[in-house]
Amino acid sequence: MTALREAGVNVESVCGGHGVCKKCLVEVVSGELSEPTLAEAELEHISKSLRLACQTRVIGDAVVNVPQSSRQTRGKILEWGRIDESKLSPSIRLANVELERPSLRDQRSDSERLLHALNAEAIDYFLLKRLPSKLRDIDWKAEAVLYDCEVLDVRPQENRDVYGLAVDVGTTTVVAYLVNLKTGRIVATKSDYNGQIVHGDDVISRINYALKDYDKLVELQSRILATINKLVQEAVEGAGCSTSDVYEASFAGNTVMMSFLCGAETSAIASAPYVPPFRSSLRLKARDLGLKLNSSAVVYTLPLISGYVGGDVVADILVSGMHKRDENSLLIDLGTNGEVVLKSGNGTFAASTAAGPALEGAGLSNGMRGMEGAIESVSIDTKTYEVYYRTIGDKEPRGICGSGVVDSIACMLISGILDSKGRMVDLNIPRLVRVGEERAFVLADGEGGRKVYISQSDVRRFQLAKAAIFSACLLLLRMAGLSVRDLSRVYIAGAFGNYIDPRSAMTVGMIPELPSSKIVQIGNGSGYGAVMSLLSREAKEEAELVARTTKAIDLNAIREFQKEFIDATVFPHKRIELFPNAARAIEEKTPLVL
Repeated sequence: MTALREAGVNVESVCGGHGVCKKCLVEVVSGELSEPTLAEAELEHISKSLRLACQTRVIGDAVVNVPQSSRQTRGKILEWGRIDESKLSPSIRLANVELERPSLRDQRSDSERLLHALNAEAIDYFLLKRLPSKLRDIDWKAEAVLYDCEVLDVRPQENRDVYGLAVDVGTTTVVAYLVNLKTGRIVATKSDYNGQIVHGDDVISRINYALKDYDKLVELQSRILATINKLVQEAVEGAGCSTSDVYEASFAGNTVMMSFLCGAETSAIASAPYVPPFRSSLRLKARDLGLKLNSSAVVYTLPLISGYVGGDVVADILVSGMHKRDENSLLIDLGTNGEVVLKSGNGTFAASTAAGPALEGAGLSNGMRGMEGAIESVSIDTKTYEVYYRTIGDKEPRGICGSGVVDSIACMLISGILDSKGRMVDLNIPRLVRVGEERAFVLADGEGGRKVYISQSDVRRFQLAKAAIFSACLLLLRMAGLSVRDLSRVYIAGAFGNYIDPRSAMTVGMIPELPSSKIVQIGNGSGYGAVMSLLSREAKEEAELVARTTKAIDLNAIREFQKEFIDATVFPHKRIELFPNAARAIEEKTPLVL
């Protein structure tokens, strides 16, 4: 795997190179390679030439074929979001000033002269070092760039635009928004995979990697900074400006990603009591992190709620506006990690659930990220069992991503292929086949004749994931003395949450069954929450209040969690009264209508 990456061939590695996910499959044509490991034992039954790139060491010259299904290609990254119109009041502001020239009668220092004229309190250190030449070059007529009461720069009075950068630092993807702080408009949006992915899809894999030694932590920080700097360069080129015009960067992400961004140790988050290195918002200098912005630019990170409920959730809440409405509402962020937030008259509560890998498709037999060739939408004829699907980019099927998984299992329930306990029914149809020791339902014939299917084990993994989400919803409601019927709105956030069909999610019992008018998909809440904090000092204050007043709940500490979790593994749920319409749709073999 290392050799392939050095050669510029990016290979999938969901498990971080531990031989578990089997996504880095390669075919050996010739050459000297190490002996197969235990993780590769099952491959020998298929073909002697198949190996896992993460397990195979190159001993001498070798030739391998890397199939397209093992290559990491450009994915479908969620950039869209929604934001309410708000008063434009960024922390970055501009002020034109003409300074009195120094004289023998007025021997104030350059910094005193500037601070007094602007009624400011401080000057950035990098500016201070260059201040004498800067002021004289512009003949004492300056446009000052300030962050609150700190002077960041002085430049000619040319009416130039000034920009901010908002970044959603996701475990899987990173999205950067370049914002014109004069107009409030997003002028460029760029996205890519988080460069840390090579060390695992999930935060635990990366925490374990960082624990090996300090150099590994530094590497993880370098990888995310490299990803961000690449996006910054693409964004400013697209907008026709310069990195020196970017004076503030606002970041939202989960607690682990924010810790890695700042180079902070994450060892204490990995085990109880899951203590993060910091929770409050940070104000740093871009140059200290290694971000390629203006040398005096300020970095702001949204505050965190707990070790596993981060600034991305705070951003979601800001974008939804649920914290300002006098109603009972639920927010579900479905991404690599799953978070649930309940706002009620009794307070705001948040919980994190381990749901990501199965819901994003990565932990399944033919699962993959939302990349070209991934099956993203599925429909099954209840009489003929014919499968109709759509792939990302309209390419030949390579696998199936999260939204396709939810659709598939919902349709398999309605078609009678699955029973309420998640077992594949013994139907005499060609699409039901045996894969090893278990049944599987074939969705499509993929590239190279490889079949794309949902196996019995995949269904079981999905049941655990959807049960984690819904049991969190129920337990938070119960803590507040509420039921599903008391909810006015359910906000769905996150990459996976944006692409799923809410009707399919209700059919399988993942989200509460409510009229479609009560379901609001807010897109990339994390990214747009970061945008809001750029555009408004008031939004920053709201973020601080949200983080301070939201109580994180450890679901494992709740006595009823285990029972609720087991009940929620049933399709749609053991207690049918929670999903009456979904249960009726399954019984009558008709799509769910709300």
